[in-house]
Amino acid sequence: MPKVLIVDDHAFIRRGVQNILQSVPEWEFSGEADNGNEAIRLAEEVRPEVVIMDVSMPGLNGVEAARQIRQRHPSMKILLLTLHESSELATAAFRAGVNGYLLKSDAEQELVRALKEVLAGGTYVSPRFDSNMVKRILQGSNGTGPAARSDHGSGFGQ
Repeated sequence: MPKVLIVDDHAFIRRGVQNILQSVPEWEFSGEADNGNEAIRLAEEVRPEVVIMDVSMPGLNGVEAARQIRQRHPSMKILLLTLHESSELATAAFRAGVNGYLLKSDAEQELVRALKEVLAGGTYVSPRFDSNMVKRILQGSNGTGPAARSDHGSGFGQ
């Protein structure tokens, strides 16, 4: 049963993610954090299989926290959950080593699918991004992140 760490500076978002995950018994909630520094500490402590993390948080943001988690734990999966519908930010996130980029507006319908995709070794990008933009985002990762190694499968969210 994969362990999941939830990181967001808003408690109601963390509770919402937990509620979605509780409907699917295949994941184990292993902890929560409200900032990037705490995410790095908890990732080390609880060793989750996947970290669901916001981008915009006080202190250390989600992209930089993802970069540091990826450096310390290369096999740990990271799914960013964000309000930012920006191809530039998504590209930066994949360069930092994330496995998925999910918009909060899509989370209720797509969170379970996104988690399954990244845990299976794929790459997930929210369906609000069209397929051409997804290709540009993943190509923009310059072959350094997991996006470059994925076959993408149905993770395009089409």
